[in-house]
Amino acid sequence: MRPSFDIKAYFSSAFGIYKGNRTQQITLRFSPLKSRWVKGQIWHKDQKKKVFKDGSLQLTFPVADYAEIIMEILKHGPEVKVVSPKSLREIIRSQAKKIVSIY
Repeated sequence: MRPSFDIKAYFSSAFGIYKGNRTQQITLRFSPLKSRWVKGQIWHKDQKKKVFKDGSLQLTFPVADYAEIIMEILKHGPEVKVVSPKSLREIIRSQAKKIVSIY
């Protein structure tokens, strides 16, 4: 590792441990119930929050790789919806179908 390498600076734009040169904005919407837990969390330093009248919460932030965010979304079950991008929504839908198929 180069002596000038700053690991905090390097990962400052990452979601979790995944980083890449090209990022994509994702938008998640949490149910009013789950929003009570998520609203105080910082998922990414560049996240944007929007609270709706019904108490639901929308988070928008960049990710470079879907691997870690997929696990985070699935962890919240039906209390979170992928608003965008469509490609991530389709991955979550596919994973949900696989989960249903084993139960």
